[in-house]
Amino acid sequence: MISAFEQYKKTSVNTMTRGELLVLLYDEAIKKMNMSKMLMENNDFDNAGINLEKCRKIFNHLIVTLDDNYALSKDLREMYMFFNKELILASSKKSIKNIDNILPLVKDLRNTWEEADKIAKSAKS
Repeated sequence: MISAFEQYKKTSVNTMTRGELLVLLYDEAIKKMNMSKMLMENNDFDNAGINLEKCRKIFNHLIVTLDDNYALSKDLREMYMFFNKELILASSKKSIKNIDNILPLVKDLRNTWEEADKIAKSAKS
């Protein structure tokens, strides 16, 4: 049986716009990267690696869901692949530097998508 909270989360996600879902994925990636940095600072490299892997899965999901009918998709694919490369390096080198290389870019993309979603919503009303 699904708890009330789990049902709420499921309903909430099912009623989000594509833009809101995209921002949610970015938020989760940012959270995982920040958590990984904190874990690395505390020499917990195993759990940092687990969080970085979850973050890579988010970017892999974003890669496979790109619509190749748009020119922007090629650029986004390359950027997501760059993010994944940096996350792999961060995990293998146990280096916060690689996370710091991409975190501002991920935050900027997140904010851009959030703004685009707001514009799309206002255009519909």
